[in-house]
Parts: sequence; C-alpha cells; structure tokens
Amino acid sequence: MPNFELIEHTADIGVKAFGKTIEELFENVAIGMYNIICENFSSVRNSLKYENEFLEPDLETLLVSFLNDLLFQTFINRKLFYKFEIKINQAENNFYKIFFICYGENYDEKIHGHIFEIKSATFHDLKIKKTSEGFECVVIFDV
Repeated sequence: MPNFELIEHTADIGVKAFGKTIEELFENVAIGMYNIICENFSSVRNSLKYENEFLEPDLETLLVSFLNDLLFQTFINRKLFYKFEIKINQAENNFYKIFFICYGENYDEKIHGHIFEIKSATFHDLKIKKTSEGFECVVIFDV
C-alpha cells in the first residue's frame, strides 16, 4: 500500500494518506502536502530543524493545526520540510498533544523549483479512520 495518494477535488486538491500508527499517518499527510507544494521535493535537504507542540480536542483538529503550522512556516518563513519526527499523546481532559520536529531547508527556487501555494488544510470531509492496517484519512487543501 502506498503512503499517500494525491486526489482531485473541485477547485482544491487533497491527499489520501495511510499509516501504521497515528504518527506515521500525520507524517505521510505532511509528505504528501509537500509533494504538492514543492516541484522538486526530492531535492529538499537537512540544513535546519523546526520544533513545535500544541494541544487540540481531537485528532482531526490536531492534524489540521499541524499542517497549517507547516504551511505558515513554508509560505511566511520560506522553509521546506521533508522529514518529520512526531509524538502524539492523549493529554488531560481527553485532549491530544502533538510534539514534532521537522527537518528541511530554506526555500531556494534554483534548487527546489516552483512552489505551489496552498492556503490551508481544511476540515472538509476530514475523518481519521482506524483500519485493519493502521490509519487513513483524506485531507482537502484550500488553494
């Protein structure tokens, strides 16, 4: 089974991702998103790291917050990421906490080619599903 698939959506674009664990699912959605954004995704190297963490009431909101934070780093701070270390735990009050480290480098058009702007990850039809092989979800991005 592939880690992610790009999907067509009216006026938007999406990623269907899979993972054996919830952390692997989040990682594969992010990699799928960066395959949309970066023309030469395979050229992104490890020269910087970015860390963050936050708390959300459910996994879907946690995923959207994670992806939108990455989009902010990409389109405001001009950073591209290719590798992710993610830890997700259930916290107090049944909230979920994510801590992540992203590895990548500053965007350089000569190396990375054109970048395709994604405005945000959306909640449109977003549902993280438990399957016999792990987890899967579809994320639609507003372009």
